Amino acid sequence: MAVSAFPMDASSDSTPSGILLSWFYDHRRTLPWREERTPYSTWISEAMLQQTRVPTVLNYYPRFLHRFPDPASLAEAPEDEVLKLWEGLGYYSRARNLMRGAKYICEHFHGELPSEPDLLLEIPGIGPYMAGAIASLAFDKPAPAVDGNCIRIYCRLHALPLIPAEGSTYKEIYSRVLADIPEDAPGDFNEALMDLGSLICTPKSPKCETCPLNDQCSAFLLGKQEDFPLKKEKKATPIEEHTILKIFTGDKILVRKRPSTGLLAGLYELIDLPGNLTHAEVQTWLLENFPALASQCELKSGSAPAASDTTKGFPLDESAPDIRPLGKSRHVFSHLRWEMIGYEIHLNAADKNTQKKLIANASELGEIVSPKEYQALAFASALRAYR
Repeated sequence: MAVSAFPMDASSDSTPSGILLSWFYDHRRTLPWREERTPYSTWISEAMLQQTRVPTVLNYYPRFLHRFPDPASLAEAPEDEVLKLWEGLGYYSRARNLMRGAKYICEHFHGELPSEPDLLLEIPGIGPYMAGAIASLAFDKPAPAVDGNCIRIYCRLHALPLIPAEGSTYKEIYSRVLADIPEDAPGDFNEALMDLGSLICTPKSPKCETCPLNDQCSAFLLGKQEDFPLKKEKKATPIEEHTILKIFTGDKILVRKRPSTGLLAGLYELIDLPGNLTHAEVQTWLLENFPALASQCELKSGSAPAASDTTKGFPLDESAPDIRPLGKSRHVFSHLRWEMIGYEIHLNAADKNTQKKLIANASELGEIVSPKEYQALAFASALRAYR
């Protein structure tokens, strides 16, 4: 059994737990989900805060809660609308898990989140950390909420040579927090750890001199605070090259919806081609996928440019598509890096008949939407440079 670093007497400032809680009451961050807390708002805020910084969440939380004030409204919402409100937060599986969880809550718990961690774990998308956070913060249950901040604090406090991502680390830290958590202030204790990890005991350059627990911290007393927790050897991040085409037919834009599973599932995208294509290679792709262009060019010049001949290209007149470079961009996912190059393309039609054919060609590749419709669609933040 783990030995408590924080005695249960949280009311005395002379104990480590009292010192931590006293520091928290003096320095706690004022956050909207703390000021008007409900089980549902706690769930939403904790989902948003996973792998997303507090300043970013502050911009999204009130809008999301205003539109979806309870599990029932979220359960009934169209996925595209939920994803649009989530646009820019990233990790869109969180939004889908909230929708799945809301439906489960309505079907199994009469539209209200349960208070017990074991029941919370039944809800899709709720794992051990979130179950502990909801139970302790919203229902005052003495449930640990073990996240990266918590693991880092405990590893430093006890100089534990543990690697955060390993399952044995979670079990060890969970048992220690469970032994430490005061029954009369479990939510405050968990939030104190959250704030200490965010404001003081940070991954790099921790502010140990101002930490309320510095005289209790084994790693600090050893002068090795940045050596804990242990760091797992990083693998090289795979790199993918993409060419992003923003294609206009008139004032309308060609978009596609990504598959319902996999990376960026269900979000909209522009035309995304593998590799970093040159201007000539983009011309070739256009000839292969927009037969109306080749026919139009043939009428203008007497012969259509061959799709295999990237040097010939289009006639230099109004029949040629306007291809404008949008430059390079990079987006780093948790496990992958995209290196992108973009082009904006305006397909020019000499007459209405050709325009109809170009729209028909485009419709085989995706959806043609108006500027207003385009603005309402949820796109991955990876494409922000080309939106």
